[in-house]
Amino acid sequence: MVVHFTKKLRDKLHLTAVTEVPVPAGAHLRWYANLFRADGVQYILTTNAASLYSVVMYGRGITDANLYIRHFLTALYEQLEGSNMQMIYKHCIAPYTGTITLSKTESRSVLTSMNDMVYHSKHRLEDGAVSLWEVGEWLNAVLPYSAIGYRFPCQVFAQLPLEKETPS
Repeated sequence: MVVHFTKKLRDKLHLTAVTEVPVPAGAHLRWYANLFRADGVQYILTTNAASLYSVVMYGRGITDANLYIRHFLTALYEQLEGSNMQMIYKHCIAPYTGTITLSKTESRSVLTSMNDMVYHSKHRLEDGAVSLWEVGEWLNAVLPYSAIGYRFPCQVFAQLPLEKETPS
């Protein structure tokens, strides 16, 4: 599994040792993570590179990469379970969580889509009375993105090939 961190999030987590070379990873195993603020609260948006399927979680209290990974994997499982896709987590993601490579961002296309997601997330969070799970569900099921052919991230994520990946 590979997680690409933006500079802002690398700075928050005090990450200095991240890989700068491309690392092979299957469609379910490449994620991008970004830090943003809404109403003075820190949030972390983590997005699958192939499908733009996203998870939003609190950034407060996450002070290093290990904490980030634990919170992210829990939030991802809960998001997928709420979308009735927990089997994808169990078969395509969980077996590869033992070896997670931390990397710098590579794809401007993913980052552009994430910036759009941050914009929409801020508005949803600042309007209040929504949970982080609801924000994630809204991003995944209501907004189509040009980077994935104007489809919805939840549909694309569910249709990613399920072939067995080779652990790295």
